[in-house]
Amino acid sequence: MKYIRSFFNLLIFFLALFFTEFAYAAAFQLYELGTPIVGTAGVGQAVVAQDASIAYFNPAAMTLLPSSQAMIGSQVVLPYTNFSPDSANTIHGNNGGNAGDVTPGAAFYYVYSFSPKLKFGISLTSPYYGALNYNDGWVGRYEVQQITFYTLNLNPAVAYQLTDWVSIGGGVSIEYANLNETLAIPIVKGIDGQADLKLDNTSPGFNLGVLLMPTKTTKVGVAYRSQIVHHLGGDVSLFDVSATPNASTKMTMPANVIASIAQQVTDKLTLLGELGWADWSSMRDSVVFVDNYSATIPQNWNNTYRVGLAGQYQFTPDFQFELGGSYDSSPTTSDKRTPELPMDRQLRLGTGITYAIIKPVKLGASYEYINFGKASISNTSSNGTLSGDYSRNFANVFQLSLNVAC
Repeated sequence: MKYIRSFFNLLIFFLALFFTEFAYAAAFQLYELGTPIVGTAGVGQAVVAQDASIAYFNPAAMTLLPSSQAMIGSQVVLPYTNFSPDSANTIHGNNGGNAGDVTPGAAFYYVYSFSPKLKFGISLTSPYYGALNYNDGWVGRYEVQQITFYTLNLNPAVAYQLTDWVSIGGGVSIEYANLNETLAIPIVKGIDGQADLKLDNTSPGFNLGVLLMPTKTTKVGVAYRSQIVHHLGGDVSLFDVSATPNASTKMTMPANVIASIAQQVTDKLTLLGELGWADWSSMRDSVVFVDNYSATIPQNWNNTYRVGLAGQYQFTPDFQFELGGSYDSSPTTSDKRTPELPMDRQLRLGTGITYAIIKPVKLGASYEYINFGKASISNTSSNGTLSGDYSRNFANVFQLSLNVAC
């Protein structure tokens, strides 16, 4: 019995570390959702209503669409993630190689125009996703070896135009979260076991939006998305260890606000600006349950903010060019960062085009470069000190979409 309790105490420690990291992995809500907004580095997402994807980003702005529209969006993310241990690192192992896994994505959006003032919309997206696969025996194997994480968010919404210059909108979200991760567990010196975790959950949330048009050339959109609390549960498969416990924890996707402005400078040129904020300080503690055992891990997260500038140029009625850049702050510091989410501050640069193939059909094609910073790590556990930074830490995003006016 004493051995079993000691084993579970050890397992709880590693799973608590894992769940802490997993929550960090959700600390960035991605804007890359298979839409042309990739071409502006996500800037203007709460105000640019040129296709059906606005149903997700700001439901109030659906009132700007003159007819019913449907969009299918796709993209592929090519990340490059290389960890470089420094002289302070004391854990034996290799550097993990390029841990970035190619990640495809797809989304669907639809807006039904009931009348010029009343619109209904629905979207199916994956706002949180990612995959990492480090080499066997790397220095951070006790924190993560492989991880695949994604969410699916179904979001019906409605919008109504109150006056000539004010529209409001709102919707509900049903979000499914799925996680598969492996990490190493030291059994005796020089010998590691392995834990394979498979967890999922479905939880609700909501979103609200407002669109203001104070002048014919100025639009302001504000979009609020509520927090979603996931009570993750599932199984833990252990290799080289004879136990099969159940595990569960709670994770909070934070509330966030995006404010965007679009200013038409000329008949062809529109400038876009954006500010954003996410309530990551709401993540205070992580409580992990393994069978009848539990542990509480304190969190010290920071709220994040976002700024961005972009422009759209209408060369012809059928052809538009987009260019933009944005900055997102980091929710954590090197002593709390983990290799499950090797992100620091984020810099995005995007460019793209939209082209009307025929009158009701619009093609969007975009490219975006994301730099995740050095993401330095310096944390100590009973296994030693994991210390270093990421010498290459960026991603290339390629997006393609098709929007049809019905």
